[in-house]
Amino acid sequence: MSAPVCVIVGAGPGNGAAFARRFSSAGYQVALLARRQEGLDTLTREIAGTRAYAYDATAPADASRVFARIREEVGPPQSLIYNASTREFGDIDVTSPEAFERAWRVNAYGCLLAAQQVIPAMRAQGEGSIIVIGATASLKGAAGFVAFASAKAAQRSLAQSLARQPRSAWTFELDLRPFGESW
Repeated sequence: MSAPVCVIVGAGPGNGAAFARRFSSAGYQVALLARRQEGLDTLTREIAGTRAYAYDATAPADASRVFARIREEVGPPQSLIYNASTREFGDIDVTSPEAFERAWRVNAYGCLLAAQQVIPAMRAQGEGSIIVIGATASLKGAAGFVAFASAKAAQRSLAQSLARQPRSAWTFELDLRPFGESW
């Protein structure tokens, strides 16, 4: 039997790398997805059991192509961690419609595309986990978070809708925040 597969969308040097290290140390094969190949190559050199895939989380064609490669090269994902996000910060006076839409496309639309790629195999296997990395902003938007907060709120609602499937056990929300966060 092959090792289980974890896909991390939005793999970077922070949370994405930490997730990759944890899943790799637990015996998973880890597919790291991000826009820029260079950063992924650094992570695959540092973390055993990982493979890199350049990926645009907002492109349906990329979702189909990259997830098909993952299924072919390492197997069907048992875990999906959706960590992709944007840094679209600003108040209503400076937030452009393009920045607003980009935040929604990465946070909510991208999460939908990735979930649609892994759910069929998870259903067929009778198990699987989708972990969506949210933000406090999804519950309370601050003035400088017009695009980010609304996009994270949409992502949170999407995650809630995805959780409304039959399962034996699940955690709806788990809040982990740094001590110094001012919220």
